[in-house]
Amino acid sequence: MTSAGDLPRVLFVDDEPHILDALRRQLRREFSVQTAVGAAKGLFALGSAEQFEVIVSDYLMPGINGAEFLTAARKVAPDATRMLLTGHTNLSDAAAVVNKGQVFRMLLKPVDHTAMTAALRDCVAQHRLVVSERELLDQTLRGSVKALTDVLSLASPSAFGRASRMRRIASAILDQVAVPDRWAVELAIEMSQLGVISLPPIVAEKMDIGEALTVTEQGMVDQLPAVAVQLISGIPRMAPVAEAIRYSRKGYDGSGEPHDNVSGERIPFGGRLLRLVQDHDALLTHGLSPTVCVATLNADATRYDPTLLSALATASIAAAGSVRGIFMTDLQSGMILAAAATSRSGVLLVNAGQEITVSLLTRLRNFAALEDGVTEPLMIMGTTVVFTDGLTAHPATV
Repeated sequence: MTSAGDLPRVLFVDDEPHILDALRRQLRREFSVQTAVGAAKGLFALGSAEQFEVIVSDYLMPGINGAEFLTAARKVAPDATRMLLTGHTNLSDAAAVVNKGQVFRMLLKPVDHTAMTAALRDCVAQHRLVVSERELLDQTLRGSVKALTDVLSLASPSAFGRASRMRRIASAILDQVAVPDRWAVELAIEMSQLGVISLPPIVAEKMDIGEALTVTEQGMVDQLPAVAVQLISGIPRMAPVAEAIRYSRKGYDGSGEPHDNVSGERIPFGGRLLRLVQDHDALLTHGLSPTVCVATLNADATRYDPTLLSALATASIAAAGSVRGIFMTDLQSGMILAAAATSRSGVLLVNAGQEITVSLLTRLRNFAALEDGVTEPLMIMGTTVVFTDGLTAHPATV
């Protein structure tokens, strides 16, 4: 036997209480029915913690009519299926009502019990189909992104570290700037380095250390955004992410690639932010301090969104904290390297600024087991430098 809590939740809105009472009595065995007298109470009911699968409204109500109510309800409860009851028979009016509120069903009054029950069943089925498809897309998106970033972390730890550094500074900027679809912008930052896996190792290494590239090598690097876009183009819902990466080498003044007439605010927000944090990270790679990096970018300010450039200055100051030293036995995933991790002979193992993932932690432990080992202590971002042997304790800026 189905309990009341398992029944599909349906909200009926009408200005006549006796009609609502009748609907509740007739439908209570198959649906969990809640009623609201008038549009205002209907919108209040939509603010409750429990969500409705179906919203049904009468058309003729004082104040705002049913079509207007369902349009407002769509903003509050976008996943709920909407149904309208009306006495209107004009087809043009009916079409306008359906389109405006994106109504799934419209029934002409009077409606008998059989027709109402059948329509509600269809509405519930539609709601569950929409929700299941969205959940499938979300799972596909998350799984695809994780697979690609895991591949990047193993194939090019330095590129993964660069993406991690860029993501952190971008997040600090986004905390200061209102932007819709922040998830897409942050994902664009995270996925922007995927193209690096197409580079020959020697070119990737030169790019990592900021060494000058030949014309041919620079041409390879210039193609990195296109490679990243190609890799993610088949993943659902990634169009805004791909567009941000495509414009990641475009200057605010219209310079750079792609070569088109787009400039200023017309450049996708994610592309403007990516250009800024990429150039900022390149300067950090050259060994410049955060303060000098910001000053250098300001010297060529026409290439960057002025709002984002101003936010970067604040974010850069906030990010410059202190560091602490730990030994390999204390290293954990989630920590961020403040200085490069090297072998005892000076071989670079992991770049500064990289977040330690499970795979990188395993990699470092494997190196530590070799004769050359890993230089200790490892410097990670924290509050003060405190070596685990207790010998040293002093502040130091990143």
